[in-house]
Amino acid sequence: MHVLIATDGSEPSIVAARRATELLCTADHITLLTVVTEIPGDDAGGFAGSVYSPEEQDRVWDAELADAGRELQRTASALQGVHVDKRIEAGDAANSITSVAEKIGADVIVLGSHGKTGFKRFVLGSVSEHVVRHAPCPVLVVREPSPAE
Repeated sequence: MHVLIATDGSEPSIVAARRATELLCTADHITLLTVVTEIPGDDAGGFAGSVYSPEEQDRVWDAELADAGRELQRTASALQGVHVDKRIEAGDAANSITSVAEKIGADVIVLGSHGKTGFKRFVLGSVSEHVVRHAPCPVLVVREPSPAE
């Protein structure tokens, strides 16, 4: 079974990854995915072009990729004794997750949910909801435990 675990390196993502390895113990292939969603300097406040010079843009992009690598490593470290492939994609998180799942032939996608509801979810959108609706395979959404839990 090939499992795609989407992570942003946050505690809810790490909890979801751990829970996935508990529930899906028959997984023989795990791919960790993080998505860099913003291209540095792309928003020039309504003006065409970047606010950064090409050199600055390269430095900022390299820093974004380094952060993404740390997110993947943080999650991989939490999955002790499990071999994982690590992958970084650029673009919209929800579309990137479903696209990668299709490309790699994932049998299941796992992602954490921050549990936004109501107006916050309407304004911010919901990556997990989009993935559930558009994924080429089953999706396991592990919600963030409430403070009482």
